[in-house]
Amino acid sequence: MPSRKPRRKGRAASDGERRQLAYASRHGAAPAARPAPAASALLLCDGGSRGNPGPAAAAAVLLAPDGAVLAQRALPIGRATAAEAEYRAILLGLELAATHGADPVEIRSDSRLAIAAVERDTPADALLAGLVADIRARSRAFSAVRWSWCPRAENALADGLVRELLWT
Repeated sequence: MPSRKPRRKGRAASDGERRQLAYASRHGAAPAARPAPAASALLLCDGGSRGNPGPAAAAAVLLAPDGAVLAQRALPIGRATAAEAEYRAILLGLELAATHGADPVEIRSDSRLAIAAVERDTPADALLAGLVADIRARSRAFSAVRWSWCPRAENALADGLVRELLWT
């Protein structure tokens, strides 16, 4: 909170000044400003299957805060659904980030379902629920993890790796 200017004699306190005084009387000193968050490495994850279920692949690309590619990895995962491939891509990405010491990390996926499942909505399917539990457990190894959905076009690096495995 900015420091208050002393009121000039005879001038009434503004509503903002009254709120600041009331806050200070209830809570003590104003809260300290939060430190700026550390620059996060960016992890792009994508999974896919040819058929649902069908031959599937998972890929992850680790980017430095400046956008440089630090590492990338893609692997076929056998016969799986598209949802399972997305979760396995996130697990692959977490492994990649841990291996390269990336911390904190922002994880982006073009699967709204996967991001929602990891953040709050555990799937009913036992296999997928187990993968989500594993993702949550592995993400605790990082000081901070931010989950975000991104459009497929912004996930082109990871998407390209998956397509390369599935369609060649």
